[in-house]
Amino acid sequence: MKGNETYRIELEEGRVILRTSSFKAEKGSVLHSGIFSRELASSFVAVVAAVLLLIFFAVRYELGLLHYIAAALVLVVVFPLCRIYLFREPYLETVFDKTSGTVSMTLRRPILSRGLSMPIGSVRDIKVEHVRIEPDNPDAVAFVERIALQHGTVIPGFGEVQDFYNVLLVHDSGSYTILTTRTESEAADVVEKLKRYIGVEGPKREDGGRDGRSSR
Repeated sequence: MKGNETYRIELEEGRVILRTSSFKAEKGSVLHSGIFSRELASSFVAVVAAVLLLIFFAVRYELGLLHYIAAALVLVVVFPLCRIYLFREPYLETVFDKTSGTVSMTLRRPILSRGLSMPIGSVRDIKVEHVRIEPDNPDAVAFVERIALQHGTVIPGFGEVQDFYNVLLVHDSGSYTILTTRTESEAADVVEKLKRYIGVEGPKREDGGRDGRSSR
């Protein structure tokens, strides 16, 4: 997202909008983003579509230059369409609207977006929760890293202790994570801006265990 790769805050008349593609603290996959990504998945789908088209032509005709050009066009067209629509990264949009007196949270996805809304008066606090995630099995991590090195591959960050800072929206019946960042000062800055807008007092922090549950 422009201006900050984690989130973006927009100020409109009577509204503050927080958009982020990072809204949960979780362990990274063995399929690291440098190895498997949305771009790679889109490329795979585009290649499959082009190959299927060539197979279709081969069954009906003798393949010629125009058939290969058509397959190349399919490849060029399908890749961006898949990246934009099929493999688009979901993001969470939280809107504080003083005009309507509501706070709405919408998870926007290529398929089956969903959301909820609540009165802005039901918001009791906005605070920072610290979550630390440690590897469950250090021996398994070391084994995977050793195999990766034997194949000349490095998996950045794999098996490391990870610290996350969640921005929690606390209301009458519970709480929701509306932003997750790796930087405490960044999370605190977002909390301060949102609290200033809705008029609650300033940032609190909770420390969580490895499973993300906060200490009480």
